[in-house]
Amino acid sequence: MIKKFSGLFIILPLLTSCGLFIKLDQPDEEIVFKKNLQDRICHLKNDELTLATSTSGDQNLFEERIVIAAKKHRLQPIDVFVIWSLVQMYIRPDKVSPGSNLQFIDSNSKKPFYSSYNLNINKDPNLFLNSLKDLLKKYKSKRSLKYLARVTDDLSPYQTSVDKELATLLTNNKGALSSNKLLETYFFKGDQVLRPGEGLRTFKIWPIVSQAAYKNNSFNTHLFSFTIGKGRVANCNFDMRIYQNAVYLIDKNAGNDSHSYSISYKGETFLGISSQRPNLEKNYSTTYTFPPKDLGTQKAVCFIKTPNSNFTMISTKGRDSGQHLFNMIEYNIAGASTVDEVLAMLEFPRYLFLLNPERMVYESDRSTTLQTQTFLNTSFPIYHKSNLGNVWIHYKNKKESSLLIDDRVPNYKSCLK
Repeated sequence: MIKKFSGLFIILPLLTSCGLFIKLDQPDEEIVFKKNLQDRICHLKNDELTLATSTSGDQNLFEERIVIAAKKHRLQPIDVFVIWSLVQMYIRPDKVSPGSNLQFIDSNSKKPFYSSYNLNINKDPNLFLNSLKDLLKKYKSKRSLKYLARVTDDLSPYQTSVDKELATLLTNNKGALSSNKLLETYFFKGDQVLRPGEGLRTFKIWPIVSQAAYKNNSFNTHLFSFTIGKGRVANCNFDMRIYQNAVYLIDKNAGNDSHSYSISYKGETFLGISSQRPNLEKNYSTTYTFPPKDLGTQKAVCFIKTPNSNFTMISTKGRDSGQHLFNMIEYNIAGASTVDEVLAMLEFPRYLFLLNPERMVYESDRSTTLQTQTFLNTSFPIYHKSNLGNVWIHYKNKKESSLLIDDRVPNYKSCLK
């Protein structure tokens, strides 16, 4: 059994007294409280396909059609991941495009794998598509990207439904979008941009893929290894020592340049993180996806291995995505022995230390009076934030395999349909 959050106040003895709590009047995100915590969990089964993506929209039609296509074409897990990756261009065209960056995570307990194409050396306008080609080659797929693009076109509906997140983007950038005639035909009805729930025509993916010249791009697979207890090792794409030395890496985009999604199929779970800062005045030919101004920032990934369990964790939102995973490791998430204990970690109120000026941001609405008071007994000014971060966890032990997804950011999980 886990010792509940034993590392919670590890940093607090370093601080002194007289904290100041500042309640922000208008949080920029809606906090969501749900009575049924179990809807955060997908219990994965080998004979079922489970899809997840960061959207408030219903993607059940895609799920149903991908299931049929997977059986018809005898697709392997990596093939399904590639199809689901291509579909993301419909769902989040500002963060997923032919040229966006891909971080790929294979949570295989025996041989986990991580790769990131978020390198300044990469100047490929088709970086995302070529990353998918590389994955098909690595996993020795019998299908080409062109073949899977055809399958994606065949299963895609004539139109999808605009979700709240895309509708907000359209509203906030109406002027820039209206200057592009092709984007205007997709995103406008008369003089108004599309609203939540309205139909958005899909586009054909095969023509884009067929015209995309292959380029051998550089990618990074390096992970920092840390012993976090007897028989417990964490391998992360960031150096945890920076947080131990009170160094905090601030993401100028606050993680708003990324999009997370995943598939679980035939005993395999793959996660993807696409990121870019979009140029909203331009588009890829015949599509409404936006080319990147830059590739955004790399998001935090950790694999934890213990004698009895494996954790794959991604953190994609906020000023310092790695700090959330570091805090969870300090809380002793590796000691969790059931999915409910992992869920308790996911639900626990989060905080972030930020610099210039020194301050702490804290989810006070999720905390108890005692927890809040403990932070108030420090010298840091404390700011309230409704929601901090977006963490996904694939947890696997000898009895179960589960995907746990934050409720702090809207998400779709096919296991809950």
